[in-house]
Amino acid sequence: MTQKKLSFPLARRYDTELILNGEVKIEGIDLEITDSGRLPAPLFREMATTLPYDIAEQAFSHYLIAKDQGKPLTAIPAFPSRFFPQIGFTVNRHSGIDGPADLANKRIGVPSYAYNPAAWMRGILVQQYHMNLDGIAWVEEANDNFFPGLDHHWEKRAKIEKVNEQVIEVLRPEMTSSALESGRVDAVIAPGWGPALTANTRRLFGDPYKEIAAYVSQTGVFPINTVIILKEEAVAANPGLVPALMVAFREARRRYNERALAQDNGDHMGLQIGRLKELSVYPDSYGIEPNRAAIETIIGYCHDQGLIRRRFKVEELFAVTN
Repeated sequence: MTQKKLSFPLARRYDTELILNGEVKIEGIDLEITDSGRLPAPLFREMATTLPYDIAEQAFSHYLIAKDQGKPLTAIPAFPSRFFPQIGFTVNRHSGIDGPADLANKRIGVPSYAYNPAAWMRGILVQQYHMNLDGIAWVEEANDNFFPGLDHHWEKRAKIEKVNEQVIEVLRPEMTSSALESGRVDAVIAPGWGPALTANTRRLFGDPYKEIAAYVSQTGVFPINTVIILKEEAVAANPGLVPALMVAFREARRRYNERALAQDNGDHMGLQIGRLKELSVYPDSYGIEPNRAAIETIIGYCHDQGLIRRRFKVEELFAVTN
């Protein structure tokens, strides 16, 4: 019997571009790889709920939530996107927020309470800045863009306010937040460098690299944004799938890093490579062990915030052991 071609939508950025353009091939597996554009975020919802694809790039906290709720998913330790959420934290200039301590009892806009950058940033606020988050209202759109049909048990643990407007646009490259601009929320947690600044907005951290350096010094962690996930049935039906993917993604990452490092004043995912090298977090590599601290950290953050009910062991999340 002929095995079906495995579906794999992939965003075109960083090392994944080398797979999409055919420079690095995934050998021995019949794949239907499609270019899903610059951003993987439009696929996050489906790959936490209906699972229409065999393989996909998924936000890490979203993968943990789907796994915790029994979705038949596994992953490989390949992390196409990493980030520091400190850089996209943006505040309204009239909100009275000068630093993290001023976030107490404020209204913070998020695409979803469980959105990966929000999960990381809350963990950082607690771990690095020793904040109590109980008084913060997390403002999200009433229309669930990421987890429809799932048990939102985290709503029993946090003060979540739903509004009938888009709090922040993150599914398109041009990020905007009219709610922040108008002051209907005091701040937003956004991916990348956040929405374009206006006369009414500014970044929470005037020197984000100083805050990043302090966090890395404390934890050694370069936060994970996305991971490559697979349907368990695809892995079971294709014994060579996981090793073939790991070989290809490791090679794509090696080539991407080599080229990025060769550029004078280059950047990696919007971050200055020179700064990342100083912090000893770049160049990075794939696999469980080089990323164990980051994986354990986001598991802990998600568990502490009520996003997942069970604190997974790292090895439970992956279809490989190294």
